[in-house]
Amino acid sequence: MNKILIIEDEMSIAELERDYLEINGFAVEIVTSGEKGLQRAVSENFDLIL
Repeated sequence: MNKILIIEDEMSIAELERDYLEINGFAVEIVTSGEKGLQRAVSENFDLIL
């Protein structure tokens, strides 16, 4: 399963993106700040970062 990180400060947008991606079989994680997103992006393996 592909793992996707969404970095988005507007939670309603991030949740909508997550819902569409999960319906299509992706594992999705949401981070709401750029700093936390950068930390996760460099410390973990993601197939895609939005």
